[in-house]
Amino acid sequence: MRKQPCNGNCYLCSTMIVFSHIPKTAGTSLKYILRNNYGVKHIDALKTKRTPYTDEDLRFAKKIFREPQAITGHNFLDPLSNFAGPDDQLITILREPVTRCASHYQDNMLRSNLSISFEEWISHAENQDLSVKIIAGSTDVEKAKRLLMEAYSFTGITEYFDDSVRFMQLQLGKPLNLDYRRLITARNNDIKNRLLGDDASLKLLKKYNSRDAELYDYALNELFLPALETHSEALERIPRPEQKNIRRNEPTVRNSVRFNKFIYRQLIKLMRSQNHHEKA
Repeated sequence: MRKQPCNGNCYLCSTMIVFSHIPKTAGTSLKYILRNNYGVKHIDALKTKRTPYTDEDLRFAKKIFREPQAITGHNFLDPLSNFAGPDDQLITILREPVTRCASHYQDNMLRSNLSISFEEWISHAENQDLSVKIIAGSTDVEKAKRLLMEAYSFTGITEYFDDSVRFMQLQLGKPLNLDYRRLITARNNDIKNRLLGDDASLKLLKKYNSRDAELYDYALNELFLPALETHSEALERIPRPEQKNIRRNEPTVRNSVRFNKFIYRQLIKLMRSQNHHEKA
């Protein structure tokens, strides 16, 4: 059970944007936006190298970052139950799940040099219905729907990325710089296209992402598209983001990356080493 936040006005009580980053949903571009806006006040939860991210992890991070404004991670499982406060603004972005899963396998093959067949990879539970698991902390799709409706301030759709980030700014009520840089794009899509074009592979993709498909359909047709129509006039007043083609990240992004890598990650290692010696 998640610990209750303290009642005072100390830095541990500061509220944040909590980004549940589902792999291969253009989430790295959204993470870039958060880094560019918040710099060293953006926590990269993946630096803990463990799942799920917990209240204990966040309390340690807040001692380092001091009033962080945003936190992002693939390693969230129902963040509201595990670490997020009641006033935090939860956000996420979903992608059509069959294509997302095929891209996830391709990314594992190209970036992690996996030597594993798709059939074996998809048979592992951690690669099945990943969106529902990150949102709900389980395979309970009804819980995931309820959380998106009641707890999440913003749910975007990858296929409508530019509209999504404009809608995010509207929902969060924050004056964000929405320009972004596309990152971690595949060198080629041969693996993904082969899976999507093969009947047997496509059958497995659909079988093991049926809950994700139900969640995506709900988010797209019951939440996102109706919201775009309802808020169309307000959205027109928000400029469309610019996709930046630059060799180096903006200074605030570089500072965020460096602080998380060279300060936060190293202090996590030191803390765990001290805890290990104390237990020995």
